[in-house]
Amino acid sequence: MHSLHKLAKLVLIGSLALAASSAQALDIIFDYRFDRNGWFGTDSDAGLMRREVLEQAASVFSGFTDKLSAIQPGAGDSWQVSFQHPSWKSWVENVTVSNLVVPESSMVIFVGASSFNGSVLGAAGSGNIRAEGSQDFLDTVAGRGQDGALDDIATDIGPWGGSIWFNSYHDWYAGLDENGLATGQPDLLTTATHELAHLLGFGSSAAWDALLQPGADGWVFTGENATALYGDAVPVDGVGAHWGYGVLGSIDGVPVPNLMDPGTAPGNREYFSDLDYAALADIGWQVSAVPEPSTFWMLLLGLVGVFGRWQRKQHVRTLQTK
Repeated sequence: MHSLHKLAKLVLIGSLALAASSAQALDIIFDYRFDRNGWFGTDSDAGLMRREVLEQAASVFSGFTDKLSAIQPGAGDSWQVSFQHPSWKSWVENVTVSNLVVPESSMVIFVGASSFNGSVLGAAGSGNIRAEGSQDFLDTVAGRGQDGALDDIATDIGPWGGSIWFNSYHDWYAGLDENGLATGQPDLLTTATHELAHLLGFGSSAAWDALLQPGADGWVFTGENATALYGDAVPVDGVGAHWGYGVLGSIDGVPVPNLMDPGTAPGNREYFSDLDYAALADIGWQVSAVPEPSTFWMLLLGLVGVFGRWQRKQHVRTLQTK
């Protein structure tokens, strides 16, 4: 595990150059209305800390400068989205939100937790959308004004947001200092960040799927930025939702495991690599800035025990070692 003093600014290539500080950043808005068990409640230190951890996880994407159109239902326009309840009592429990307002350059993420006696850590998904109204409104809901998001072969993505469920059965670590992470303990910060990346389209979007091709030993990702960094098309896992086992990215030129690989031994924390950022740029995100080392939480990223499986745009994770 690399210590913080070894983590310098992440450097990407070509289109990943630093932009002016005045560029508008992607705003990830967490909505707790369905946190019926109070796991993120404001009446306890534990709940407040979990909220803080989510905000730090979201900050890794604050350098994304896409101008996503606002979803603002008006006269004759309406939409609704159905997704798994983030504090579900059974796997089949869904919830529907109607006419959600999503501000410009923002995503809304519903979060919650419930206890399930099993190895699953959590699940994330963007749900199923129904909309009616003008064609402009329908296009906004589906693509958020991103050129290429609605093409037959998608080259961009404009998500509204999604939901994340966490399994409160597990003894989560909800701190920022990785020194407090105990052996065998799942890490809320790293797991939340991994799930957010999936909601941004990594392994779960038409733009991602368009860049998958069969390789000699399985599927590979052919995005321009990722390929340039890796030196070849990048192997992905069997379900095509993560980098393949053993694929390395780098941080400040030092090879490291990627955040978006299929698994990390419990009790460890991994970091968002240049290859992870490059893939999100390849599916259309404007990765205009990357973290400065002074903003340490933007580097404290990873995935604790992941088994990925996307079905109906839902990502389910279980405890698993490499």
